[in-house]
Amino acid sequence: MKKLLLTFIVVFLPYIMLGQETIEITGTVTDNSMSLPGVNIVEKGTNNGTMTDFDGNYTIQTPSNAVLVISYMGYATKEIEVNGKTNIDIVLEQDAAALDEVVVVGFGTQKKVNLTGSVASVDGDMLEDRPMTSVSAGLSGLLPGVSVNQSSGMPGNDGGTIRIRGTGTLNQASPMVVIDGVEGSLNDVQPNDIANISVLKDAASAAIYGSKAANGVILITTKTGKTGEPSVRLTSNFGWQSATRLPDYLGSYDYAVLYNEALTNSGKAPKFDENDLELFQNGSAPYSHPNTDWQDLLYQGSGFVTTNNLGISGGTEYTKYRASLNYQKQDGIIKHTGKDEYNARVNLTITPKKWLTTNLNLSYTQMDREQPNNTYVGGGLDQIIRQTNRIAPWIPYKNEDGSYGTISDGNPISWIDMGPQINYNRKTFVGIGSIQADLFEGFNVKALMSHRNVEEDNSEMNKEIQYNENKYHGPTKLTEDLRTTTRNTLDLTANYNKTFENVHNVGALVGYHAESYNFKRTTAYRENFPSNELPNLDAGSTNGMKNTGYTRELNMTSWFGRLNYDYQGRYLFEANLRADASSRFAEDNRVGVFPSFSAGWRISDENFFEGIKSTVNNLKLRGSWGQLGNQDALNDYYPTVPTLGLGIDYPFNSEINSGAAIANAKNAALIWEKTTSYGLGIDARLLYKLNVTIDIYKKLTEGIIMQVPAPNEFALNNFYDNVGKLDNRGIEVSLDYTETFGEIDFGFGGNVAYNKNELVELAGTNEVISGRQIRKLGESLDSWYGYKTDGLHQNQEDIDAYPTNTLYPGQIQPGDLRYVDITNDGKVDANDRVLLGNSTPTLNFGANLSLAYKNFDLLAIFQGATGGYGYMDFDAIGAVNGDGQKPSAMWLNRWTPENTNTNVPRLIDAINGPSMPQNSTTSYWLRSTDYLRMKNLQLGYNIPTNVLDGWNISKLRVYYTAQNLFTITNYLKGWDPEAPSGRGSGYPVVMTNSIGFNLTF
Repeated sequence: MKKLLLTFIVVFLPYIMLGQETIEITGTVTDNSMSLPGVNIVEKGTNNGTMTDFDGNYTIQTPSNAVLVISYMGYATKEIEVNGKTNIDIVLEQDAAALDEVVVVGFGTQKKVNLTGSVASVDGDMLEDRPMTSVSAGLSGLLPGVSVNQSSGMPGNDGGTIRIRGTGTLNQASPMVVIDGVEGSLNDVQPNDIANISVLKDAASAAIYGSKAANGVILITTKTGKTGEPSVRLTSNFGWQSATRLPDYLGSYDYAVLYNEALTNSGKAPKFDENDLELFQNGSAPYSHPNTDWQDLLYQGSGFVTTNNLGISGGTEYTKYRASLNYQKQDGIIKHTGKDEYNARVNLTITPKKWLTTNLNLSYTQMDREQPNNTYVGGGLDQIIRQTNRIAPWIPYKNEDGSYGTISDGNPISWIDMGPQINYNRKTFVGIGSIQADLFEGFNVKALMSHRNVEEDNSEMNKEIQYNENKYHGPTKLTEDLRTTTRNTLDLTANYNKTFENVHNVGALVGYHAESYNFKRTTAYRENFPSNELPNLDAGSTNGMKNTGYTRELNMTSWFGRLNYDYQGRYLFEANLRADASSRFAEDNRVGVFPSFSAGWRISDENFFEGIKSTVNNLKLRGSWGQLGNQDALNDYYPTVPTLGLGIDYPFNSEINSGAAIANAKNAALIWEKTTSYGLGIDARLLYKLNVTIDIYKKLTEGIIMQVPAPNEFALNNFYDNVGKLDNRGIEVSLDYTETFGEIDFGFGGNVAYNKNELVELAGTNEVISGRQIRKLGESLDSWYGYKTDGLHQNQEDIDAYPTNTLYPGQIQPGDLRYVDITNDGKVDANDRVLLGNSTPTLNFGANLSLAYKNFDLLAIFQGATGGYGYMDFDAIGAVNGDGQKPSAMWLNRWTPENTNTNVPRLIDAINGPSMPQNSTTSYWLRSTDYLRMKNLQLGYNIPTNVLDGWNISKLRVYYTAQNLFTITNYLKGWDPEAPSGRGSGYPVVMTNSIGFNLTF
């Protein structure tokens, strides 16, 4: 045996040594037409690698029997055996899948390289496994020109406000949402079911939807089954939510000190003596001198949230299927706020013949949510949060006898203790069926029918409460609100695509659309219940009961078409046309026509471009023009038809008789709001690594529908007319970059969008002032309007030398805000008001970073905005005004004769003084809402496959993920920059930390 082994070594050792010899390999990488710089060349199974230089040359040292792996974005990965060769020239072929990448557009798909309109898209993978409670939150920061303002974290009501290329109307400005070809809502779909999302931003891409597309269109395609064995995927995550930012209010001792000072400044006697202050400070008298942390009492909810999804998919040549079940539970950070949401979806595709395809999509969503209510004005949490922010810390939560401590408005935590009093139940069913026949090569016809039904059952109870022997709110009241919405649609389309002489590519689409929309609402009200624990109408008194109910109906028919042409994929043209006839408008104005045209030029395909193609690998210019409509600007279903108002009483023969009368004036000449859109775009790829898209646009909305007064002679209320015009202009830039460094896959994407809007016409007037905001011709929509200030008055001489403040005669003292006399007439009055800033950001941006190393992966998404301002009232910043107010920590740095180096005004015992934000809107209280937020962070690990062997598990991934992890902003301390301006009574924006797994069998 030893002799045999020795003989083997002697004979084969030279060959073994030769196979392990390290050699230097050189060569050039091209694509048959040019050299490729930056190509990754790696020895297979190792970290040994290099990259080609600018001329496509490379050098690498490897064993002579190694295998080289060559990869490059946009090209198919290639493997080459070395076999001892020292010079290897490599030719890469373009990745056919990349060239054929398609984007979902209206009523079909198009190759991305052939797009001439402005379309942004995101893959469903970017939404999976994130602890999102709404789809809108997942879009934030991912798409250029698409801004998402998530102003609340309330369970079941935390969807963001979406604007595409700014606000284009004074009315309803949300985009149209289309799911699997049918109009719907983002609430109809959950993230794990989404395959991709496309956003049609300009008229060239959205005109196919005509009268509903003026605010942009969001197209969602859900996942379908694929041929192969059944695959089961289970995803589960759970975590906890907390407020991103909360205001910092002072405790009893600090407030008492400040209150005494404010009373003294107002010429009044202090309220608290030294003994009171000591008791507040040492906490020895918790009932007579408490230090109640109302914020801590309010935010006692667990904040627990969990999402669980089960999906199964598979199929054969003839049948493909995917089904999913989803359950999400969310407990709010305030007790008795929460939701339970159930989703089920089935997508079935049957191909009985090669030329015939049928689809059936069924989905069901049920959301049950609840929240506590206040006892006197209703409306849910708004008053609860507001009163919590206001009530003084020296008011006890409960007295020693167990009764509640109160102010004149009651006790906000007692309303929490009473349990949920508002319940919302919404059930949504969507059924979509379609059949497509491919009659001959390049030509097919399709019929799609859908039914969407939404049932809402909402109830609101105001429970009576005896806080203590001196304070009562009641009686108990209950309102039931039932709503039913149905929409039925029919779409018939014919599609033709053909290539002539291998250079002329033609596509044509024609279609017909019909829909009917019905709405029914019934409400019932009773009060004086024998018990708070009987939430049924029959338990209430019939005295004073009320019932209301009505129905509404809309119908629309449409004809549409699209024509595409390109020559060798180099010269591109597209035209769209849609005609909508809506029952909203009078017969003579019922039809609106919405055309669009767009063209593109792929310059990089021209012969003269060859010299720089190694640097600029792809370059396409785009231009577009089109018109879109907006019929959802109307709250009135019948704005052109005289309607009767019921419940109007008339006296006849000394008796009151019920009757009806025309209550509102109508305008038979009313037409659609019409938006005309212009756009120029550039798509480029640089150095085979970096994709860049730049879009410049102008969007002018004319005939904006507004209410105007009816002539006095008619004795009627306002009527609708087309009397406004609004202009939006902007620029969008997006880029993405991918690279591989050895075993590290790196990706970066970024986008930034600037939008400026301007009011051009406004119902025949130059300006309309509404509270703190103004709509003024030539300026941005809803700008802040008020007085400029330039610091604080430091002494009486400063006050005497400054223009007289006629707004607060005799009230200005050292430490008060100094108002600027804009008109230079020696006084400050209403004529000195000016525009102070935008109420919405002008610049929105986002970025995402991805890394993958072996079994680890990391994803980080950032989002932010600049150019906007917010204004918080006295309820938010706190006032020094007795039991019903409390100051925030900012007042610790107030102006005093000993502390003049500050910008915080002096204290006063009032909410309406010259330095407070209430009566007069001033630049001092206007704060920039600029921010940068880490929207999502996700760190995952894929369990190695060898560990899973024998368990019938194909993939197991565990991960940690966070939403709204941190925010960088200089906004008013304690308030989220995305939250609404005003009194700060909204549910806080929340941060979520969670862990989860996805398991595939």
